[in-house]
Formats: sequence, structure tokens, C-alpha cells
Amino acid sequence: MRSKVIAAPLCLFITLLISLSFLPMRAAGQEYTVDEVNSLIDGIVAYKLGGSGSADVQDWIDGELSGTAGQGSEWYVIGLSQSGYSSFSSYEAALKSYLSANDVSSATSREKFALTLSASGSSDKYISDILDSSIGQQGIMSWIYGLHVLNNGYTCQNYDTGSCVGTLLSLQYDDGGWALFGGSGDIDVTAMVIQALAPHYPYSGDVQTAVDRGLDFLSERQMDDGGYESFGSPNPESTAQVLTALSALGIDCQQDDRFIKNGCTLIDGINMYRLPDGSFCHNIGGGSNESATVQSYYSLIAYRRTLNGQGPLLVLDNARPVEDTPAQKEDPTESSSGNSSGDGQVQEGTIPEDGGLSQMGISPGVHHVVPSGGRTTAPFVKGTISTLTTAAPSATAGAKKTDSSGSTLDDLEMANSDATVTVSSGTTTVSKTQATGKDKISGTKKGSYKPKVIIIIVGAGLLLSLLIFALGKRNYKNFIFVGLAVAAAIAIVLLTDIKSPDDYYSGEATHKENSIGTVTLEIRCDTAVGKLDADYIPEDGTVLPETTFEITEGETVFDILMEAAQTYDIQVENSGGSGNAHGMVYIAGINYLYEYALGDLSGWVYHVNGISPSRGCGDYTLTPGDKIEWLYTCDLGRDLNEVYEE
Repeated sequence: MRSKVIAAPLCLFITLLISLSFLPMRAAGQEYTVDEVNSLIDGIVAYKLGGSGSADVQDWIDGELSGTAGQGSEWYVIGLSQSGYSSFSSYEAALKSYLSANDVSSATSREKFALTLSASGSSDKYISDILDSSIGQQGIMSWIYGLHVLNNGYTCQNYDTGSCVGTLLSLQYDDGGWALFGGSGDIDVTAMVIQALAPHYPYSGDVQTAVDRGLDFLSERQMDDGGYESFGSPNPESTAQVLTALSALGIDCQQDDRFIKNGCTLIDGINMYRLPDGSFCHNIGGGSNESATVQSYYSLIAYRRTLNGQGPLLVLDNARPVEDTPAQKEDPTESSSGNSSGDGQVQEGTIPEDGGLSQMGISPGVHHVVPSGGRTTAPFVKGTISTLTTAAPSATAGAKKTDSSGSTLDDLEMANSDATVTVSSGTTTVSKTQATGKDKISGTKKGSYKPKVIIIIVGAGLLLSLLIFALGKRNYKNFIFVGLAVAAAIAIVLLTDIKSPDDYYSGEATHKENSIGTVTLEIRCDTAVGKLDADYIPEDGTVLPETTFEITEGETVFDILMEAAQTYDIQVENSGGSGNAHGMVYIAGINYLYEYALGDLSGWVYHVNGISPSRGCGDYTLTPGDKIEWLYTCDLGRDLNEVYEE
């Protein structure tokens, strides 16, 4: 007994000691050693191994990461590859299987998958084959990721590194930054452009000038604690992007005075969000956040590579292009600028991760900002999820949607009156009847189906009893058996809740026991009114008028959108979300109105309190009083200022 009493606190002490070994205890502003940087990285890996039940890193690669190939594991694979791991055969096979079974509509996502295949050591032709159909097709992010692929020696017919570099240089704003659109630079996008331009910095004066201006932009916006904020919200993701950018240029952030504020460095700006379990939170005091964790992970790997004299994070050690091409030494700006719009804007295709036109194709799977004055739009949202799926009507303005099995949603039939809900593992689509948001809110709910079913069961029991009597099978046991069967059937009906579409789409907001307050949600497509002859576009453009929803701690913009879809019978098609490592979600269609329905620059975007947030809707945590708007744009958000007057 005494040995057990001693063993319990001893085990607790050892566990605490192991946890603390991954947590550098230090004063802000103190220089981090290589060992301390390694401890931060190892802490994240230990956190992921523990969460996945993996025995070691190889087990993690072959297990959880391969199991989520194409669904959020990409940036861990890239980070592991650039940390020296090389055995990714299981992951490569899983990702190739995912790509063959799914039609990836997001240009930026295709480029991200190409980079991940390359990082896994693959020489699959997908890496080069997608470039001509992806580069420049989703705005600045598709130029960035396309250039990353080309930087690794892959080639395509219509673009080269020179055309991509030239286009990115043409998109720089007067303040020295870059952004998805708008009039001023954004921290995340600026850092990501610099990451892509870094390999060309030694060979071009124009690239050097542009990158130096971008570095000045980033330096000026660094906070006194060493970190960064986006739209007034301090976070580790923006800081991680800057750290990755500096590391791509071979700059040691702990030695460059431009990025040391009040004695604090970028490492301090990231480390302040570290939690005792090794993961990272998005906001100080918040819980573990996958977006913050994975971006901190690969940015620290990028920094470690700089300390070790290795190349940029996204110049991949395992890259195996089919044809090796010599490094470009000439001034990249002498090549044509590709598909630049000429006015400093590039077509923003489908955005994430994460695409489309929207929050989809944005960061290495996470946090991207769209600085704007007033109502500009963030990229649409892309990611991966698994839940309810329904078929959209074939009249979706020609947009071709593919479910997880590879079937196009255009091939599926749905009546206009009642939704058909099926279970799938690929995308989430909540169907609706053809009614406006106003009709839905004022609609009435039908009575329960249970009394009718019970009457039918009892009637069937009586008929069966009469039949037994008529056939002369009058043993009392037969009648007892019928009675028991009827009773069991009634019990099943009473204890289960099979909902018809009218019951499922309740028309009544849910009361939440743990509510922390309320938010409002409005869904509008005014920009599409009169442009499509379709009955799913309300005459006044209102899919859902401003409606109040209760929220609980941790609920996101995506959660409330899906709650609205269920409550008010609104069709929503998305991929990404629950189960996705990055919390990235891509909203392809709402109310049967899809991306691209009104041109290459059309799609859904969301605003919170009149601003386009810096991250996907599945990763934007709400606070009481927030005002959410889902808006359809035909011109990458530039048309929203005219249509939606404040």
C-alpha cells in the first residue's frame, strides 16, 4: 500500500516534468537557442502524436495523416518533409487516391496538393498537369502557389517563373504591401508573396526593390510584443507567415533590428500563444486552435532551416520534377506578366485552405486577410467536411459540383418542393424548398407524424388478429404475440424521432442552454437579381433577412450558417469543416446560387461587422453582438459597395 501511495505522486511529477520539458520558460525578449526552437517544434509533434494515438512520427504519417489526405493534413506533411522525413509512400498513395476520386474546383487547392505531392517525393504528372488550369485562375493566391510549384522545377505550357514573378510585382500597393484586393497591404498576403519571390531575390533588382518595400511594410506593422494583428485581433498566424517569409530570405528574425520591437522578436510573438500541451491558441486565453498550431509548426521549421543554413520552406528537398530545369538567373520581370488585369488586380477565382473565389484559396491552409475600406470581400471559403449531402437542382447556372464519390451533383435529381437528405462523407449540402427567407421565418410547422403512425400500427394489429381468427388459429398465444409486436412497434415510434423535411427545417431558432449571447445573420444576393432567370433568386435579393441566433462558446460563422440552413430550410453546399485539421470551409453555393454562376469573379463571401475577416468561416469564432452577412458578389466584392449601402 505504501508503495502505491508513493508511486501516484511520483507518476504525476514525471508527467508534469515531461510536459514542462516542451515548454521553454523564459522572459520575453530573451534570445531563443536552436534547442529551444526544436523544443517548440517537438512539443507540437508530441501534441499531435498524443491526439492521434500514434506511436511515433512514421506511425502518424501512415495513419492519421494518410487517413486525412486532401482534408487538412497537407501542411503537416510539408513540414515533416522539410524536417528530414522521407518515407511518405502511404501518404502519397492516399492523396493520389483522393485526387482521382474528387474534382477539386479550387485552383489554389490544386496547387497546394501539387506542392504536397512534391514534398512527399512524388513525381506524379498531376503536379505539372494542373498548372495551366490553375495559375492565375484564383487571383493573387493562385499566382503565389503557382510560383511555388514552378520554383521547384516543374513546368507548364503557358506560364513560367518570369510571368508569375512579373504579375506579383505588378500587384504591389503603394504602401509596399500586397492584398487580395482593396487599397492597402495585408500582413498575411504580403508575407506570402515574399515567400514566393524569395528564390528570385538574388537575381533581380526589381524583385529586391519590391521585397525590401514589403519588408518595410511588415516591420512598420509589428507590435511591441513581437507579434502581429489582423483587423485589430492579435494572433499567431500572421506572425507565423512573417517568420516564414523572413526565413525564406535567410533572415534571422532574432538578429534583424527591423523585426525586434521592445526587445521582442517574432518567436516571442508566436510563443506567447503556446499552451501547456504543446499546441497553440488563436487568441490569448483561448483553447487549442488547429490553424494557429499548424502555422506555428511550419513557420518554426522554416526558421530552423534558416539557422541550419537550409533553403526556404517551400523550396522542397524531396521535389522530383520530371524534367529538371536550370535555375532562372535573368531578371524575371522581363517576361510577360501573364494574366494580370492591368489595374493592379488579378482575377480572384474560387476561394482556403483551402479556392473558388473566396476564403478558399488563401493561406497554406489558414488565416488570410482582405484589408478593405468598408465592404470589400474576402475570398470565399474552402476546406473539407463530412455530414449531410443533398442533390442540388440541375439548373445551377451550369456550375458542376462533385460529391465525395465522384458523381456530379448536376446528375442528381431533386424536386423543387421537398428536400431529399442523404448521408455522405464528402461534402455537406443542406437542401431547401423554394421559398424566400421571409416566408421561411413566418412559416408554420406541421404536427407530429407519431399519432398517425401509431394508429396505423394498431390498425394493422387488429387486422392481423382478425385474419388469425378467420383462419382458425385461435390459440391465445398468437394474439399475445400480435399484441407484443404492436406494443414494441409503438415503443419504437415513441422513442425515436424520424423527421420529415418540414420537421427537420423547424423554422424556429434553437434555444441554447449555455448561450453566451446572440449574433445576427443576414444572407443576400442582390447582385444576382435580374441577371439569372431562376426562381431560387428572391426578387428582393433576400435569402434570409437579418435574424438573431444564440451562440455558445466557440461557435463559428460556419456553425451559425449551418444552423440557419437547418432552421429556415436554406440549401447550402460546402466542403470543409468538422474534422478538417485547419477548420477551413469552402461555401460553394447558398440557395442554389453557386460560384461562377455569374462569371469567373462571382461567388459567396462573408462579412462580420462590415469587414471581410482574415480567416475562413469555419475558423472565425463569434462573440456576442457580431453581425454576420453572407453576400453574393459578381466582381470579387468590388460590386458590394454599390449594392449594399451602409
